[in-house]
Amino acid sequence: MSDNFKTVLNEIKNLRKNLNFFSPSNNKELQISPLSLKQQKSIIENGFSSSLSVLFFNVTFFNIIKENFIGDIKDLNTLDRVNISLSLRQKISNEYKDEDSNTYNISEVIEKNKEEIVIEAKEVVTENFTFKLKSPNLEIDNKINKILLKKYKNKKLDDGVINLLISDLYVYEMLKFIEEINFGETTINIQDDLDNSLNFINEINTYELKDILKYINEVRDLELNLSKIPKTDTNINITADFFIVQ
Repeated sequence: MSDNFKTVLNEIKNLRKNLNFFSPSNNKELQISPLSLKQQKSIIENGFSSSLSVLFFNVTFFNIIKENFIGDIKDLNTLDRVNISLSLRQKISNEYKDEDSNTYNISEVIEKNKEEIVIEAKEVVTENFTFKLKSPNLEIDNKINKILLKKYKNKKLDDGVINLLISDLYVYEMLKFIEEINFGETTINIQDDLDNSLNFINEINTYELKDILKYINEVRDLELNLSKIPKTDTNINITADFFIVQ
């Protein structure tokens, strides 16, 4: 690339003005750069892979947030990801159409979401274990998503493999939320060794995991509520096609 083109490219990058988004986990406005066309294309290109589409989307979107966020991505969690998605999409177009072609303003959803959401860490004591739970930051969420994606992205997704994927999603979801397991005199830090932690969790009686799943579902419900359009029963489906604007 010639020096002239490099200069022009840098000037174009400098034209991108940061936009504000409200971070529910930090209870304040933070800043992020808007999507470039290259980034928008990467979301669309990597977001349509059948059963893996959500994983592809989340990994791709994590990389974009990491590149564009003005701050440390470890300070953001999955609730913040919803508001970031809405703000980046609203910058492209404020109009959102649902599957029935009803039209809504994304700005109304963004405005509704401007309030703090505190997700307290929790300790769950069962018959044999003590679990320390915490909502994952985006870095942990992405780390586990990438492990699953690597495991399945080159496999033919027939019925048998899809069933394995679904069961893995179920277990790996718990790895995101469990920080530590105490068993007798032994303490296991889940994030230190995900492979062995996975083997360990697979051997635990299902009934001892029910409160963990309840905690996870509560967090996911909070995320879902952030995508809800005010005064409706409609939720914005934040996937790759959300960023296709016609």
